[in-house]
Amino acid sequence: MAGNDFGGEMRVRLADGSNLTLRGAFTLMTARYSTETVTNQNGDVDRVATPRPRRAEASFKDEGQDFDALLSAPRQDFYIVEEFSGRSHIFADAMIVGDVSQNRANGEVTGLAIEGRNYQSVA
Repeated sequence: MAGNDFGGEMRVRLADGSNLTLRGAFTLMTARYSTETVTNQNGDVDRVATPRPRRAEASFKDEGQDFDALLSAPRQDFYIVEEFSGRSHIFADAMIVGDVSQNRANGEVTGLAIEGRNYQSVA
């Protein structure tokens, strides 16, 4: 890992080389499963694992993006770069998903995430 270094400038680069300007930080959800418990009638507890895609949630600056085009774009590789820590996050064969919400008071776009089958973190 990148040690105890966090924060600083972060970028999201699309496969075509263009960047989405992050408004804040991003949140990674890179586990391949989510789990929950179920309780049986005799009091035993079982664990149920559900496969899930690798995911990164972020808020972006509203720069007049064509959100219909972003949401319907073909699968591609996304690169999230942490300049300060020197760590990169690669989502391969991924797509942008979600429900776009544009805050016109501060120019922030929320509700979008990057989801894909393959994830790699590189220092």
